[in-house]
This record gives sequence, structure tokens and C-alpha cells, in this order.
Amino acid sequence: MKGHEISPRRRLPRTKVTVPDPPADLVSRPRLLTALDDGAERGMVFVGAPAGYGKTVLLAEWASSRRGAVAWVSADAEDNDDRLFWSAVLEAFSGCARVPAGNPVRTLAVPAAPGTDLAFLATIADALDAMTEPVLLVLDGAQEITDPGTWRGLQALLRHQPAGLRLAISSRREPPLPLVRARVAGRLLEVGVNRLRFSPEEAATLVGATGQGIPSHQVGLLVARTGGWPAGLRLAAASTARQGNLADFFAGRDRAVLDYLTDEVLAPLPDAHQDLLRAISICEEVPVGLAAALSDRPDAEAMLRELGEPAGQMVRSGGTPPGHRLPPLPRTYLRAELLRRAPERTRSLHAAAARWFAEHDQQAPALLHSVRSGNTTRVGELLRRHAVALFLSGEHNVLRLALAVLGDRRAVSSPLLALVSAALQLERGEPSSAEAQLSCAEVAWPAEPEAELTVLRQLVRSRLAQVDRGPAQAARAAEQIDGHLAADTGLGGLATLHRIATLTARRDRGSAREALSRVADAAEHANHHFLVTQCLVTLSGLAGSDGDYRTMDTLARRVQARHAAHDPHRSLEGAQVSAQLAFGSLLRGDAAECVEHAKQIGQMLGDAPARAARNLGLMAETLRGAAEFELGGWHSGLRRMRRARTRLGTGRSFSTEHAAWCAVLEHRAALRLGAADQTRETFRWAQPIIAGSGELLLMRARTQLRLGRRDAASAVLRSLSEEDAPMLVPWSGVEASLIGVRAALAAEARERAVRSLDEALRAAEPGDVRFPFVFAPSDVITFLTSRLGKLGTGERFACRVLAQRRELRTPPLPAPLTERERSVLRLLPTQRSIDEIAQDLTVSPNTVKTHVRGIYTKLDVRSRRDAVATALRRGLLDTEVTDFTG
Repeated sequence: MKGHEISPRRRLPRTKVTVPDPPADLVSRPRLLTALDDGAERGMVFVGAPAGYGKTVLLAEWASSRRGAVAWVSADAEDNDDRLFWSAVLEAFSGCARVPAGNPVRTLAVPAAPGTDLAFLATIADALDAMTEPVLLVLDGAQEITDPGTWRGLQALLRHQPAGLRLAISSRREPPLPLVRARVAGRLLEVGVNRLRFSPEEAATLVGATGQGIPSHQVGLLVARTGGWPAGLRLAAASTARQGNLADFFAGRDRAVLDYLTDEVLAPLPDAHQDLLRAISICEEVPVGLAAALSDRPDAEAMLRELGEPAGQMVRSGGTPPGHRLPPLPRTYLRAELLRRAPERTRSLHAAAARWFAEHDQQAPALLHSVRSGNTTRVGELLRRHAVALFLSGEHNVLRLALAVLGDRRAVSSPLLALVSAALQLERGEPSSAEAQLSCAEVAWPAEPEAELTVLRQLVRSRLAQVDRGPAQAARAAEQIDGHLAADTGLGGLATLHRIATLTARRDRGSAREALSRVADAAEHANHHFLVTQCLVTLSGLAGSDGDYRTMDTLARRVQARHAAHDPHRSLEGAQVSAQLAFGSLLRGDAAECVEHAKQIGQMLGDAPARAARNLGLMAETLRGAAEFELGGWHSGLRRMRRARTRLGTGRSFSTEHAAWCAVLEHRAALRLGAADQTRETFRWAQPIIAGSGELLLMRARTQLRLGRRDAASAVLRSLSEEDAPMLVPWSGVEASLIGVRAALAAEARERAVRSLDEALRAAEPGDVRFPFVFAPSDVITFLTSRLGKLGTGERFACRVLAQRRELRTPPLPAPLTERERSVLRLLPTQRSIDEIAQDLTVSPNTVKTHVRGIYTKLDVRSRRDAVATALRRGLLDTEVTDFTG
């Protein structure tokens, strides 16, 4: 380097070239560490994302696992002096154990202009090229380097591609390095926002590590609201510590979160970019062209594309149709702060958005922004012109907001708006409010109503009957809809959907399915989301009634995905699809998933008083109780099922199919636990409702088998196939065949057991009905296992069942207490002595002692007090039963 001005290396703080220590709440991310290891082999790693995505934490954890092979440089604004930058790089190399003692990079001085000193750069390249093992140079926070001169030297070094150098860079924007060339050559690993987002599992680990008491059921919502942004999750934990809950965090009111976003996310951006982000924060979706209208900047689209570059990704762009979207958390805080600081500008922006959406024939956002601009005149105009179309397209929340802005007086003075309001109330299960709105429509009814208004009134009356009346009344109301008049309006599809109820009432399901498919296709074409989902829910219910549980589950999941996109707070439709998903989960043997879906039913229904809502809620309780029973909550599950059945009563406000599977599930659980009175109650409740059904014979066969009367059980099962006693619930046939297996095994009739098992597998596999197998008694499972290799087409299904059963972690079902043990148990809380209990029961004291020992063994306790406490906890001392005979 003769002829060049040579200077010693600049002094710098040791922390600049030291791998940072991990945070106390570090969540290790093996999936990313493995990817980084692969990237090091390629030659270059680029970790690019906005502030708070854990770039430094990830690279530091990775570097810590490669001790002795890493040269670390934490970049800052002073690195725009390239002498300081190269001093730091050489100092980092000098501190790396993998660099040999005699390697020139340990002693090399820094010239006055190192970025353009080709001899200096060539010396470094040659020194690195001579190394037997490569060194990983980590440049963290590279967005701080903005001077081209600093980058110029690193670009020249990379052109030499020294064998002993691997480079990893983190930055909030793409650095001016030959990334494109490395990308094309396959030498670059990129870790961006999508990879750095925390998964729900990682978020749960982080939340648990913070110890701030965020409920586990809120983790999924937290991940959705933060977009998996690591800093957002930590800010949420801190907010919970300060406020005791997440309400302020979600509402955009937490000052600490706003300060972080302002200082770390917005501050590095130019003022024009910041102002544009505030302007578009009023919109959840920003179609192409809207940003320019809101900001009055013709270059708004170019600015958004710049903000959406992969490394920064302050804005997410793309989709069909193309548009832009702010991440949820920054948008919430930007919008809240805009409203606080500039309410007039906020209303003006909403008014501009409303005009733009109306001009582009997007009526739902036009109405929403009109509501938020406070322009009630415009809201009324849009409602009168588009309310019916918006109802059919599923924009129910927007309609509710708009009607609330108009107020009761202005809304009910229009029969159209009163009827739309009634229809919205019915979808939330509020029949009384709907009837009030219907009465207002009648008072304001015009002398010569338009066809759409007449049909809408007929549909509201029909829906009221569906929601809060009996099946016969619902069918009559549907028949009164004028199909010919409806065909000339936009309500023709909904009218057809209501009238299809008469086909299902007549059990003409084939015609009903064909009609529903036609309506759904037409509604999809017309973008009538609500009508499509109603058709899919009905088709899913029909599939379940026919035993096609795979189709039921597929359709229900389609509805759930569509439903989630509209984010309803409460609806009968959402509850109904959750009930179908809960039922499907239980039949697949996934009891834990069934419980979660059943909980969602309650959340969807709230305290809705409609008969349909009550029935759905009770269905949820039965399913949840059955699932809890199989998960080990035997007594609580039984109590839940009993409460649901008792509240259902003996009327016919529910279908016989519903009554059948409720009875089969509760009877099965009660019998297995030896809860005789509940077993008998369930049978007596079901007997008049499902008289003549196969399910009644199934329950009789179960009881006979439980009593040890295998021949009687077999006789009942034979009568099931010989008599005209159809199963109301298709999967009941699987249960009946497995009862046949047990009866045959008890009678040592192996060939009959083989036939019954084959029948059960044939019936279960098409619908994926695993529940009766997964939770079958051990004798059935032992026999099934012994038949492996001889099951033919049922072999694969049987293996899935056995694998699922092996994964269960539920405790074994406790041995039921005998009648005498239950009698003794009831007297234990009275503090009577053994002799006094013996006298009350007219038995000897030794007999009582024997029963007490049996109670202790079965309850796994060692004292009288513990026996009473355990019995109370399990519900054995409330309304549980003594006997299952008779």
C-alpha cells in the first residue's frame, strides 16, 4: 500500500463489535436458525424488515451458536465515515478466533479513503481468501449507513468473492449491494417480514415468558391484530402489565405503543411519507387511486410502492383487485391519533373516501365512510338506494352502523329501512326487536308498494317464523312468499332459499340440494355473500343429516372462512356453522377441537332470546359436555349434557334428529360412568320424541350389555335390523355395530364379532366417523388390533383410529360406584359413625367398612373428608344417581 496515506484504526466502543446479549424473554426460533445456517453456506444472508421484527435478536442468537466464527458490527450513523466503518470491520475480524494470528486483517491499518483504496480492499480480500474456514461478518442495522462511499468499499470487496467471507446483513431497507446478482446465482438467503412474524405458538411462548397474564384464548386475536409483529407482542404484554387488560392496546389508546411507533417506525420516514400513512389510515383497504384522492398527491402510488418494498414493508400491496393495506396495529394507532389531533381533517378524509368509493361503485365502503364523516343526509340516501343489496352481500355491520347514525325516528319512518332493520335483528336472534320494526313498516306502508318492498316484508315474516316459531309455522310462512313477484327483484334467490325449507320438510333432499346449488352459484356471481353462506350452511346441514360428514365439514369450513372475512360480532349463521364444526370435530374424535367450536357458539349467540338461538346454545352444551366427558371431565360433562336436555324440554321446537343424537351421546356417557338415574332419565326423555327410531333400540341394547345380559343385547340388535326402526342419525349405525362387537365377544362368538366389526368400519370410513372407535371400550380396541392385516379396505381407517387413540392423554374412566357404595357415600358428609351408618342401611358395620374401602379406592382418597371433598367436586353428591337397572 505504498504511496497511500496510512492512518491507525479509529478507536471505537467495544459494544460496537460485540454480539449483543439476548433479552430476558428470548423466544428461540429454531425454524429461522436452521434457515440461517443454510444461508451461511450459500454465502450471503439478508434479514430485512421494519423496526421491531427481532432482526438483531435473531442474528445475535444465531451468532452466539457460532462462537469464534463471527465478526459482529453494529452499524450506526457514524459509519457514514468510511474510516470508522472499516476500523470497526477490521476490529471485528481481529476479535474473531477463527482468524489466524498472522492474518493481515489483524494488523492492517486504515487508509484515509478506504472505500476507494483498491490496494487496501485487495489486501482484505486476499487475507480472507487465504483462510481455511470462512468467517461470518454480521452487519446489523445497516439502514443507518446512508453514505455511498461506505457502501462502495463493501461492494468492491464482495466483487472479489473471497472464499473465507460469509456476509449477513440486517436492515430496514434493502442495502445498495449486489443482491440481485446473488439472488439469481442462488447465493442469497432472504429472511423478510413474513418469516420474522411470530406464529401463534411462538407468540404463546413469548406471552408466557413475559408473565403478564394475557389469557391464552386472546393470543390468536393478539397475533391477528399485531400481524405477528414481535415488538407489537411485547408492547401488548407491557400494556397488560400497566392496564390489567388489552383494551387500551387494541383501541389505540396506549401512549407507550404510540411513542414506539412514532419514534421507531415513523420518525425515520420523510414527512411526506408520514402524512400519507396518516391519511390512508382511515381505510382498511386502499384501492389503487384512493391514496391520491386522500392525500392530494399525484405521486401517492409511487410512495406507497416505496413503503411496500420487502425490507421495509410499512405497507402491504397486491391482491385482487390490487390495493394497499397498512398493518393492523400501526393503522389502529395512526387512525386514533389522527382523530384525537385533527378531528375535522379526519371527517374530511372520510368524506373524500366516501365520494371516491361511491364514484367507483363500491357502496359498502361508501356508506361506511359517510357514516364516519357524520353526513347523515348522505347516509340516508345511500341506505334507500342500496340497503337491500348490502344486506344480501353480507354487509350487516355497516348497515347497523348506518341505521344507528340515522336514529330510530328517521329509520322507522321508511318501511324499507324498518324492514331491513328487522331482518338484521333476526340475524342476531332478536325476534322482539324485529317484530317492533315490522310493526313500524306496517304503519308507514305505502298505498302502492313496489315489488321489492312487498317481497322483503314476506321474507322478514318467513325468517321470523324460522328463528322463533315451530317448523310447521316456518313452512307455512315460506309458502306465502310470492316467488313470481320475487323473481323480478333482487330478492329472488333469497325467496327461493326460504321456499326450499318446504322441500326439506317433505324430505325431498335431492331437489333441495339441486335448488340450493343453483341459488348459491347465482348469488356468487352477483356477489351476494350473505345468500351464498346461507345456502352453504343449509347444504352443510343436509350433508350432515345424510351422514356425509366429510362434505358437512368441508362446507362448514368454507362458510367459516367467508364469515371471518366479514368479522361479525354475533349472528345465528356463525353459531350454526360453529355447531356443524363442533359436531364434525366430535365425530372425528377430536374432543378438544369440539370444545373450542362449542365455545364459539356461545360467543356468537350472546344472550339472544330467539328459539333458534336457544336450541343452538343447547346443542353446543350437549356437544361440549360429550367432548368434556371424553377428555376426562366425566361428571362435569354429564352435568352439562343433563342441563342442556332439561332446558330443551319435551316440546318439538327442535328436530327429532337433534333429539336423537343428544340422547345417544348422553345415554352413552351416563351408562359408562354408572350414572343409572341419568341413564334412565335420558331414555325416558327421548322415548316419546323419537318413538320408533333405531336409536331407542340402540340405547336398550347398550343397557342390556351393561347389565351383563349379552343375549338380550344381541336380541335387541337383531330386532334393530329386522324391524322398521330407521336410524335418525346416520352415525348411530356405527355405534350399534360396535355394541354388536362387544355382545359377540362377551358370548365368545368370534365370527359374529368379526362381521359386526367389518360392518362398523364400512359404515364409519366414508364419513370419517372415528368417535365411536377412538373412545371405544378397551375390549373393542383389543379386538380391532388383533384384526389388523385382515380388515381389507377398512385397514387404513383402522390404523388412523388406533394412532389417534394412542395420542390421547386422558385418564382412564374411573370404576363406577355400586348402588351400596353410593348409599354409603351419601351418608359420609353427615358425620355419622360406621355403626350408625350400618344401622341406617340395615347392614353390618363390617359391610359398611368394605363399602368405604371401595369408595376410597375408586375415588383415590385416603380419608373420609377427602372422599366427601372429591365426591362434591365430581358431582357425586348432588343429583347423581344410584342405580341403572329397571
